[in-house]
Amino acid sequence: MAQIQNFRDAFKINQNADLQIIEVAVDSIYGADKIASEHLGEIEPINNQEGFRIYSFINLLGRIFEHSQAMLVAAATGSPAGAEALARVVVEGSVNLIYLATLGDVTALIKFYRSWTGEHDRKLTEWKQKVQAEKDPGKILAMIEERRKVVSALEGYIKQVEGWSPLETEKAEWPKALFKRFEAIGRETDYFESYHRLSGASHLTGEDTLTWLISLNMPIEVRHKLGKEAWAYSIMMTRMASIFFVDAVAACVIAYGRRDNDDLKKYKCALGDAIHEIARQAGVPFI
Repeated sequence: MAQIQNFRDAFKINQNADLQIIEVAVDSIYGADKIASEHLGEIEPINNQEGFRIYSFINLLGRIFEHSQAMLVAAATGSPAGAEALARVVVEGSVNLIYLATLGDVTALIKFYRSWTGEHDRKLTEWKQKVQAEKDPGKILAMIEERRKVVSALEGYIKQVEGWSPLETEKAEWPKALFKRFEAIGRETDYFESYHRLSGASHLTGEDTLTWLISLNMPIEVRHKLGKEAWAYSIMMTRMASIFFVDAVAACVIAYGRRDNDDLKKYKCALGDAIHEIARQAGVPFI
């Protein structure tokens, strides 16, 4: 794999460490990130609005790529729970970007940003109301107001974007519920198969603990088998999350005119083969 040494060097992973379990994913996300950077980076925006959207995509893809790298570092260095938690971030970020690139316009992107500024301002107001009832709230109130200035500055930038020219409204929706975004891009099944299943690691739900408690009364060889299955499952989920990142890249470059995407299809097929290869070890039935 061409990119595995770059990955090893970037994260100072020992040369003797066996990275075979993440090779396909590393090669795929690095290759896809390069395609996105080269294609989107070469575009000369025709106006401020288009520049705002393109540069937003570049930044969002870069952030998802960083989480994808961290996910694979966790997998390579013996932290399957960490890998799954980061995989959930990769999946959610990718779905958001796929939605914005395929179904959303500049107005939808603005609503995406406003969903954060509005919610953050609301939470600051709630915090202020709570603190005011306490003794000597001055220091905390000052911190709240400093943070509100930051949010206000970001909101001011959004208003500036809105003032550049009349915005499109045909595809202006930003569904508040994540499931609705999965649904809109035709990936409801992925929500249940991938995203929801990854919540156990990120929210410390009871499934893993209950499984561990039950296994305490089992023979050691059975417990060992369950452990190997759990490890394989975590690796499988990192490969699934990597597919989401490749799909996010594809959505962004296709939105800006890239027609020949056989290279991205090859990355996706390689990841699909790797998932199939490990699925039975991960406890997936009938595959």
